[in-house]
Amino acid sequence: MQAGLAAHLSVDKNNFVAAIDLGSNSFHILVAEFVNGRLRPVHCWGEKIQLAEGLEQYSILSIAAKQRAFGCLARFAEAIAEVPVSQVRVAGTDALRRAADSDEFIAQAEALLGVPVNVISGEQEARIIYRGVREGVKAKGSLASESTLIIDIGGGSTELVLGKGDEILNCVSLPMGCVSYSQRYFPNQCCDRDALEQSLRALKFDLAPIKDTYSAINWQQAIGTAGTALAIEAVLVAKGWTTVGISREGLEKLAELLCEGTSVAALQLPGLSEERFDIVTAGVVIMLAVFQTLGITTLETSEESLREGLIYSLLPELTL
Repeated sequence: MQAGLAAHLSVDKNNFVAAIDLGSNSFHILVAEFVNGRLRPVHCWGEKIQLAEGLEQYSILSIAAKQRAFGCLARFAEAIAEVPVSQVRVAGTDALRRAADSDEFIAQAEALLGVPVNVISGEQEARIIYRGVREGVKAKGSLASESTLIIDIGGGSTELVLGKGDEILNCVSLPMGCVSYSQRYFPNQCCDRDALEQSLRALKFDLAPIKDTYSAINWQQAIGTAGTALAIEAVLVAKGWTTVGISREGLEKLAELLCEGTSVAALQLPGLSEERFDIVTAGVVIMLAVFQTLGITTLETSEESLREGLIYSLLPELTL
């Protein structure tokens, strides 16, 4: 597939752009072109890396995580080989913000990819996510004209963004992610009532400083993006607890099911991929804490996120 992509791009490679998201749980790549001002994906995929594995304990990236990462980046390098360097954006997020040895990792990543790697701040990440989600939802004609709340739960952090049109009203990045919280509260892929309550209390404590600000703005639409929201939606739909998106009732049912003290694998949740067994409980609990703190009843979902935002950020520089 990658060879076919290279052949396709060689026809007019200047029309193509690429974005790579070096997340704390997964790495993702998107190669695309703009057609009549709209983004047309050509090739995209993601690989589970868990770059944040062990980071809380040791403050450096584990050897195993780096090996997985560099193997993935070698494959990504093939996919962007025909894309002009100036039209590629690579962003590192929470794990690379926190790792003491991130400079060393970035140097090796740049050598593999042949393009610069930028570690973005939490606020930058939130703003770029907003751009990606807004453009994607706008293209589908389903963007509310009033304020929108966007929630992105990642492997190492959670971004919350309030915006109206092109204006961002408020954004925050909180250090609560699926990988870090899984290791802290659910290390054996099991959850009981005590672990659920303990983790919920901790999450609500982290959310308390932003509760009033985010509750005061009367947002009309709430959208969840990235792997966590999409994975939760898939399970709720498969269980018949919702038809689309994430409902508070369905989310609470899923949390109750997960805290029965049984391993996630044994639960055989329909719609859930095996690669999410070790982080789904933390993702559900983080999402539930956000729902309860901000009074959310229904959440739409969007496949567009950071990668799309990175590509749209290229627009002022392109003459496509």
